[in-house]
Amino acid sequence: MLHRKQLVAAALMSGVAAMAAAQSSVTVFGKIDSAYVKKIGSPNKILDEGAQSRFGIRGTEDLGGGLSAFFWLENRFKSDTGQQNGARFFQGQSILGLKGNWGSVTIGRDYVAGYIEAQIVPDPFIHTGVSSMVLTGTGGIGTVRNDGGFTYQYKNPNFSVSAQRANAVEPNSATLPAAVTREHPLSLAASYRHGSLYAAYSYENPGGINDEWQFATVQAPVGPVTLSAGYGSGHANDATKRRSWIVGAFMPTASGRFKIAYGSLKNTSTDAKLMDKFAIGYNHHLSKRTFAYLNLARDQRALSSKGGFDVGIQHNF
Repeated sequence: MLHRKQLVAAALMSGVAAMAAAQSSVTVFGKIDSAYVKKIGSPNKILDEGAQSRFGIRGTEDLGGGLSAFFWLENRFKSDTGQQNGARFFQGQSILGLKGNWGSVTIGRDYVAGYIEAQIVPDPFIHTGVSSMVLTGTGGIGTVRNDGGFTYQYKNPNFSVSAQRANAVEPNSATLPAAVTREHPLSLAASYRHGSLYAAYSYENPGGINDEWQFATVQAPVGPVTLSAGYGSGHANDATKRRSWIVGAFMPTASGRFKIAYGSLKNTSTDAKLMDKFAIGYNHHLSKRTFAYLNLARDQRALSSKGGFDVGIQHNF
C-alpha cells in the first residue's frame, strides 16, 4: 500500500513539474495610486486617485516551433476603498492569444487598435487624472476598449500594424450608447519608428450609424525635451463633425519628469468648443517604481470650477 501511494505521489509530482516546465512565465503586476484631488467641474476636494489602481496577471507558454500562447487579465480598483472600479472584474483587459513570427492574434476584452499606438501617444499625462487629454485622442467618439474583440497585430523594430473586429462596443461614449450600435466595431492602426522619431495613424468605427474617428500623431526628441503632436477628425453618431488637436512635451530631470500639454476638441458643425484645456505637472521619483506627483489643469470650456489638481503617490509592481 505504501509503495502504491508513493507511485501515485510521484506521478502527481511529475505532472505538476511537466506543467511548470511548459509554462514559460506568469507575472503578477499592477499599480496603486492614491491622491488628493480636485476635479474639473467640481468644487469638492476628495481623496481619490490620479491614475486607476490595478492588479493583473499575465503569462506566456512556449508551444514550440516559434509559437507561444499568452494571456492578460487586469482588474481595476479604487485604492481608498478597495472597491472594484467598474462592473467588470477584469475591467482593464481580459485576453487570450497566440503569437509567432507572423504576429499575434487575441480574443477578448481589449483596447481598440490604435489606442496605445496612436491616441494616447501625444498626451504626456497618458490619459490619467485631472490633466488627461483623452478627449483629444478619442474625440468623445472612440471607446478605448471593446468586448469580444478579435485582434491581429504585427510588430517589428520599425513598423507595426493592427486590426480589431469586436462583438460589442463598450458604452462609455456619450455619443454612442450600446443600444444604437448597428455594426461590429472596427479599428485599424499603423505606426512607424525611425530612431527616435515615431509616427502613427488610427481609424475607428465604433459601430454606430454615423460615427467614425481618425487620429494621427508624431513624436520626436529635441535636445532633452520630447515633443509630440496629434490631430483627430470624424463624425459623432448624431452626424455632427468633430476635430481635435493636441501638443505635448515632457523632459526628464535629475529626480523626475516635467510634463506640459494643451488640447482642444471642437464640434465643427456648430463651431462650439467642447474642450479647451491646458495642463502642467511633475513626477518626483522616489525609486524606480515609486513616484510622487503634482498635476494642475484648467479647461476653459468647463461649465463651472474650470481648474483642477491632483497631488499623490504611485507605486508600480
